[in-house]
Amino acid sequence: MARIPVALAPVVPVERPDLEFTASSARELGSGLTVALVGFQDQDNLGLRYLKSAAEHHGHRCNIVTYDANEETVSQQILQLQCDVVGLSLIFQYMAPQFSKLVAALRRGGFEGHITIGGHYPSFDPENVLQRIPGLDSVVRFEGEATFVELLAHLEHGQDWKPIVGLALVDQSGEVRMNPLRPSIEDLDILPFPDRAEVSYEGQDLPTASILASRGCPWNCSFCSIRPFYEAPGGALRRLRRPEQVVREMVELHRTRGVVAFLFQDDDFMATGPRGRAWALELADALGASEIAGRVSLKISCRSDEVDLEVFRRLRDMGGLTHVYLGVESGDPETLKHLRKQLKPDAHLRAADVFRTLDLSFDFGYMVLEPYSTFAAVRSGVDFLDRFVGDGWSVATFCRTLPYAGTPLEVQLRSEGRLLGTPFEPDYEFLDPRLDVFYDWLLYTFRRRNFSDEGLCHVLRALQFELHLRVNGRRPATAVERATARHLTRMTNRIATSTLRGALEHCESTTIEALRDDPSYLLALAEFEQSEEARIEVEVMSFYESFRSSIGQGFDQHHGVDRHHGVGQHPRIDLPGTSGMDSLPGGFSRTWTVA
Repeated sequence: MARIPVALAPVVPVERPDLEFTASSARELGSGLTVALVGFQDQDNLGLRYLKSAAEHHGHRCNIVTYDANEETVSQQILQLQCDVVGLSLIFQYMAPQFSKLVAALRRGGFEGHITIGGHYPSFDPENVLQRIPGLDSVVRFEGEATFVELLAHLEHGQDWKPIVGLALVDQSGEVRMNPLRPSIEDLDILPFPDRAEVSYEGQDLPTASILASRGCPWNCSFCSIRPFYEAPGGALRRLRRPEQVVREMVELHRTRGVVAFLFQDDDFMATGPRGRAWALELADALGASEIAGRVSLKISCRSDEVDLEVFRRLRDMGGLTHVYLGVESGDPETLKHLRKQLKPDAHLRAADVFRTLDLSFDFGYMVLEPYSTFAAVRSGVDFLDRFVGDGWSVATFCRTLPYAGTPLEVQLRSEGRLLGTPFEPDYEFLDPRLDVFYDWLLYTFRRRNFSDEGLCHVLRALQFELHLRVNGRRPATAVERATARHLTRMTNRIATSTLRGALEHCESTTIEALRDDPSYLLALAEFEQSEEARIEVEVMSFYESFRSSIGQGFDQHHGVDRHHGVGQHPRIDLPGTSGMDSLPGGFSRTWTVA
């Protein structure tokens, strides 16, 4: 049976007995259980905040605890809450071992309540999660609001929670049991707005909130688990909220919390062809007719072949669009086929031209290596970066494809006997072992630049985002300031692609034995790249600091940039009340992936 690609919000709200969020079903806060919801707080973590709103509607007091690298510290924070239930939000598959340590610390500290976990990876692989994390009681699979609320109700009243639809658990025989899946939520506007009470928007230089206007994606890219995540429970592959409800949430955040920048977390804001475009334009027009018209900026994500000049002009003029994350992934035709992107490189070039015409900033995902890469394909992908962003409009970032749980790629590699590593940290080797050497070198050379919140990719993305903002009460960047940023970005890109080519040519022309025996040439290239990065970082941060000061939002003058570091060393950059660059605008923190 063909799946429905998109479902518009129903004209009449849908009633479901497992989704009771009307005024008559609300209970006094604190009349139920006490809950700790634990996860990263990047870009507001809307998943946790929707869970909190849903649970608190039914009287359960929820406390959001930010996960950091110290499981003992997080455990103590949770234990001090004296809660009945702990819910863990596992966003990143490779963080499962750390969450395992947190569960162990909680049990060691005497916590006897229920511990449950949710997220993409636990939903796809509950068996390994439950078996490898002793102390877990259950997994909430896929969309979690209704299942979590029902679980809390059963625990509150001492009822048997094990048959609940949407859960996975270990039964009395020690076997993992996966209950039937709960259907997707057809009408997303049934859910209360995500709870943001403890988010300090007012304390931010640029009050920025994440928001969700739809869930799901119809595309079937080989490296992505989004479609399988929303496809498994059934229903439409993408579900849309009512534009007027999205605007109401945004107006409320602007009016009561001062939010001026909105980061849409929709997996593909423009997906599903004419219906998706019509919905996006309806939302833009509703924003243009609202009290926040001309006062806020938007960031969205989409594919290259969904970018249309007149549609995006209207999104800019009526909706306030200033930045786009573009799902590029590759500029090599063969690699795009392997990734199942169903488009050609020219679509990326046309999209970038639209953004330049409309003066919109953009960033993009790019995988220069994937399991079936050849030297020719990698070289083609590197050459494309020069054509795509050689002018410095956006910073060139690159990584390799990872075989995440639930993706078609993981299934394919497993069937071929090429899936390596562990369930928590899956891996693979390239078909040509010299590309493994090249990748190891790439990771070593560009670790800071591409894969940290202190590197040039993170800083330049935030800088370009800020220079294109159009929000009320903030001076727009001048043409000279934008040209300076493009010049710095252009230098960064050209040096990186030149270094990549040098390493690629060396690896292709050298035997695997020689590459392993003598890494001196690759190490010299790495030293050159890193010294150039260090030099450009000083220029970038000096310019960024100057721009920030000119709009009354300078960096911490005490910490700032250390301009006396040696060659090959990088400046330490700190902002007020932060460690590193994680408070820069645009929602780019920890958006890199490395394994």
